[in-house]
Amino acid sequence: MSKLISKVLDYSDEYGMLPESGLVLLCVSGGADSMCLLEVMRHISYESGFSIAVAHYNHLLRGEESDRDETFVMEICEDHGIPFYSGRGDVANFAKKRGFSIEEAARNMRYEFFFNTAELTGAERIATAHTMDDNAETMILNLARGAGANGMSGIPPVRDTVIRPLLHVSRNEVIAFIKEREIPFVNDSSNSLEIHTRNKVRRSIIPLIKDINPRFNEAASAAAEIFRADEEFISEIANIFIHDCCVGLTTEASGLAVLPFSVSSRVIRKLYGGNLSFNHVKDVIALCAGDNPSASLSLPGMVVYREYSRVIFDEKPKDSDNEFAPVYPTTGNSFIILGLGLRITCKAVVYSENMSKLEINKEFTTFVFKTIDICGKISVRSRREGDSVKLIGQSGTKTLKKLFIEKRIPVRKRSLIPVICDDEGVLGVYKIGAGARAAPMPGDPVTMIIFEEI
Repeated sequence: MSKLISKVLDYSDEYGMLPESGLVLLCVSGGADSMCLLEVMRHISYESGFSIAVAHYNHLLRGEESDRDETFVMEICEDHGIPFYSGRGDVANFAKKRGFSIEEAARNMRYEFFFNTAELTGAERIATAHTMDDNAETMILNLARGAGANGMSGIPPVRDTVIRPLLHVSRNEVIAFIKEREIPFVNDSSNSLEIHTRNKVRRSIIPLIKDINPRFNEAASAAAEIFRADEEFISEIANIFIHDCCVGLTTEASGLAVLPFSVSSRVIRKLYGGNLSFNHVKDVIALCAGDNPSASLSLPGMVVYREYSRVIFDEKPKDSDNEFAPVYPTTGNSFIILGLGLRITCKAVVYSENMSKLEINKEFTTFVFKTIDICGKISVRSRREGDSVKLIGQSGTKTLKKLFIEKRIPVRKRSLIPVICDDEGVLGVYKIGAGARAAPMPGDPVTMIIFEEI
């Protein structure tokens, strides 16, 4: 067994990459790295219980050269009796439509094909040919973007079902192995052009760093392992906080604000459910530490709210979610407000002593108004600026804004609370109180408004 194959096998065992049985899908472009992967995995599979297949994706970016690569890999697989799967897509057009860079679009389309092929074939693992050099380049790119420990961890050896058996192997070792075994491969002409960001790093930046430290790739690989270990440890502390202190996507604002930044930043990103810029993380922490109990902050695709002592991460509401269309109850009919999950029923009855004793307004889901005191028609709508009411049992009139603050109702929910009105103003507020203006006495004909959850 060659030194390189032995090295790959030891590294794979260290991270538990290879299954005892089943299929490993190899991602092979036809370049030196992927052809090295194919040769190494062929030999390892002979001694192990798993089989291999090859997946190749044609990005249609280099015309005849792209087709040449696809045919080359297919013929190699035919020669060795290895199952071959190919896919292709117009990366340039996809990038233009989505506003992606060519590199980003190519990666997204390529990996979608790999995952779909793995599902189709029942593959246990997907193996890519990333090397130590690729890892160093990724770390430099992530540093340029302002990455933290997670980004500086570089390319993970294992992520879900994706494995990188060559990640501890240098490109020089790959070339030596290829030459020693006379393994054919194809060259990607775009790798010699500095039109892509990674190529600039590979051809311009890495050589300068190697003037300082010729073994930079090994140093970067060691640093990545350190960053990865730190990231895993701190991330687990963040997971413990979420388990102990969060209910869904909400937690105490003060608790999150006093955490060390290394922990709070990870909690915030986990609650957000994805990557988040440094400035966005700092803004969330400032919101948690601030004095405004109704503060809110817009993030990409999400809004973070303060609801007094708590902070909530929520999907960004649609305009239609901010209020509901008014309904106009009429005697003997029921109406449904689907967005609120409420049914409103309107009845004409006589207010009795028994109704008063039963305190039908105790929960403020049923209201009775003296019919003769109702001005115009009744409506149930969202609150409006300047709405006010004098509730039964209170000495003065209060704005609904003040009532909502007293009841600690979050700002984002205030427009979703049904307000019962007539042409003169507010008669009552769902689950908050009934106004005194049309309060009935026993024997009065009344209009009864009943709210039921559906």
